[in-house]
Amino acid sequence: AGLSSLVEGNESTIAQMLSVADLPSDEAEAQKQLQTSLTDCMAMNDLSAEALLARFFDSSILRKYCEDRLDVSGKGNEATLAARIARAWAKPDFQPLPLPLPSQQDATTKSKGNKKKQAKRRSEGESERITKNTNIAIPKKKQKVASADK
Repeated sequence: AGLSSLVEGNESTIAQMLSVADLPSDEAEAQKQLQTSLTDCMAMNDLSAEALLARFFDSSILRKYCEDRLDVSGKGNEATLAARIARAWAKPDFQPLPLPLPSQQDATTKSKGNKKKQAKRRSEGESERITKNTNIAIPKKKQKVASADK
């Protein structure tokens, strides 16, 4: 279930990576062929699933898979992400989350963008304080600094 869930949604990237030119037009057949090609690659190179992921997959693919299909952190390099994925796959009750719909991906991107904007504002000097009873962030007023030029 693990390897097939990684192939799902990444068919063109994996086909290009494995130099598979003649993929069947049927999506299920194409996924099956790519999965077979990946397992053949693992067997030829005597690789574990973790080693295959760390060695052949870019961190951006592994990060997206961790966040979207496993609902775990996508932070780390290829080796860290590969270990996280392999650990999830090794669980006997492993079931990946369904592929996110395009509208869900847009919402995720927008929320991440808002978080980045908030972090940027904070780093630019707009500090906030939390009120005791409401936990609402209220911007502090910037204090004017007396100029030595006067």
